[in-house]
Amino acid sequence: MPLLHSFPGPARLATALGMLAALAACGHQPTPAEPPPALQADPLANMPASVSKQPLPERWWALYQDPQLNRWVQQALAHNQGLAQAEANVQAMLAGIGEFDARRWPSTAMGVAATYGRSADDQTLAEATDSNAPSQWQFNPGIELAYQVDIWGQVRAAIQRARVQAEASAAALDLVRLQVVAQTTRAYIDQCTYAARLEAAKQALQTLDHSVQLSQRQRQAGVATALDSERLLGLREQVRAQLPMLSARRQMALYELSMLSGQASVAEATTCVAIPTLSAPLPAGDGWHLLERRPDVRQAERELQAATLETDIVRADLYPKVSFGASLTSSDHHLANLGDSRAVMFGIGPLIRWEFPNLKANRARVSKAEALQRAQVARYHGVALSALKDVRQALARYDGERQRLQALEAALAHSQHSFALAQGNYRAGTVDGLALLDSEREMISLRASHTEARGRLAQAQVNLFRALGGRW
Repeated sequence: MPLLHSFPGPARLATALGMLAALAACGHQPTPAEPPPALQADPLANMPASVSKQPLPERWWALYQDPQLNRWVQQALAHNQGLAQAEANVQAMLAGIGEFDARRWPSTAMGVAATYGRSADDQTLAEATDSNAPSQWQFNPGIELAYQVDIWGQVRAAIQRARVQAEASAAALDLVRLQVVAQTTRAYIDQCTYAARLEAAKQALQTLDHSVQLSQRQRQAGVATALDSERLLGLREQVRAQLPMLSARRQMALYELSMLSGQASVAEATTCVAIPTLSAPLPAGDGWHLLERRPDVRQAERELQAATLETDIVRADLYPKVSFGASLTSSDHHLANLGDSRAVMFGIGPLIRWEFPNLKANRARVSKAEALQRAQVARYHGVALSALKDVRQALARYDGERQRLQALEAALAHSQHSFALAQGNYRAGTVDGLALLDSEREMISLRASHTEARGRLAQAQVNLFRALGGRW
C-alpha cells in the first residue's frame, strides 16, 4: 500500500478527523423487523382438548416410551449423512468468524527477493565512473504492516455479520436435525403400522378359517349351502392377497430407517410389534415461544440481521477510509551487508482514501443492499406466517385423526358384537351364510381401518411435534 514518509500537522489532522466524525453522524441504523401482527398475539390460544400447554420437551420422541424408537433416533442423529454435511457447513461459517475478526488487528507480511542481473542503480554508477556494470546478486528482504482504522464500524459490522451467518447455519443445522428426527420417527411408525396391519390380517385369516369350518359343518348338517362356503373362501383369499404388499411396505419402511440412520442393513429382529402411542395429552408448549422453537424462523431472522449488517458494510464505502502503514526493507548485493544503515529503508505514515466525488457506484451498491434487506424482511415475515400455518394445520389434522380413531373404536366394538351374534345365530340356523359373511367382512374391514387410523394418529402427532419446532 502507498505510504507517506511524513505525518500531517496537528491542525490538519484534527480538521480531517473532525470532518470524518461529521460524516459518520450522517449514517443511520436500520430499524429491526418485528414479527407479523398474526404472531404478536398468542398464536396457540385455541387448542384441542387433547393438547396441553405443558412445555415441549427436548427429546419429544421419548414421550412414546419406546426403547427401539429411541435407539433409531440416536443412530440417525449420530450417522445421518445430511446432518454431517450441515455440521460441516456450520464449522465453515465458524471459521469465517476468525477470518473477519483478524481484520481488527494490523495485517503483516514478510518477504525476501533474490535476483541476479543488473539494477538501474548499477547502470547509473557504471556510467558515472566510466566502467562496466557487472551482473551480480541482489537481495531484498522486507516486512510490511498495515492497519485500517474502523471509523465507520465497517470491520465491526463484518465481524458481526459473520457471527449471525454462523448462527443462521446453526439454525439450518437444527432444522436438518428436526427433519431427520421427524423422518426417522415417521419411518418407524410406518413399519410399526404395517406390521400391525399384517398381524390384523393374519388374525382375520384365522377367524375366516373358523368360519369356513363352521360353514362346512353346517353344510354337512344340511342347514347351509355350498354358496355360503364359497363366499367365505373368496373373502379369505381376498384377505390373504393383502399380506404380500403389507409385508413389502413394512420392508420399505425398514429400508427408509436404514438410510436415515446411515446403516447398510436392518435386522428383522428390530421390527416393532405395536404402534407407538402417547399416554398423556400432547404437550404443545407456549405459543409465545413458537418463533424461538422453529429453526427455520430463527434462520430467517439471522439472515435478516446479516442483510442489515451488509447494508451497514456497504454504506461505509461512501465515506473515507483511514489506514496506517509501515514498511522496513533492505537491499544489498551481499547478505552480510543487509543490516547496514545504508542498506536499510523504512517508511511509516497514514493513508486517507475516498472514492469522491463520483459516488454513483457505491450509492448503487447501497440501494441494492437496502433492497435485499427489504426482501429479507418479507422473507422473514413469510417464514413466520408459514410456521403459524403449519402449527394450525397440524393441530387440526391431529384433532381430526383423534376423533376419527375414537369413532372407529366405537364402530369396531359394535361390529365385533354383531359378528358374535351372527355366529351364534348361524350355528342355530336362524340366519343364513350371507348374514354371517356380511358381518365378518364388516368386522375385518373395521379392524384394518382401526389399525390404519392408529398409525395415522401417530403420524399426525409427529407432524405436530415437527411443526412446533421440537428439539432434541
